[in-house]
Amino acid sequence: MTNQQQRLLDYLKLNQKVSPLEAWTELGIYRLSDVVFKLKKQGFGIETERKSIMNRFDEPCSFAEYKLL
Repeated sequence: MTNQQQRLLDYLKLNQKVSPLEAWTELGIYRLSDVVFKLKKQGFGIETERKSIMNRFDEPCSFAEYKLL
């Protein structure tokens, strides 16, 4: 298990969910989906929920939020 994978698991255990922005600012993980993919491949139960928001330019954008099962 890599350091990023362990940091993400620890964070999810404490906070229950993580978004890409939180992963980048709090954990130093830029490619969150890749780390999640690798953890799922190892058998960890992580749920993906798609979210939609308006950005600061009033444009719709979507992202994935991940939760530990």
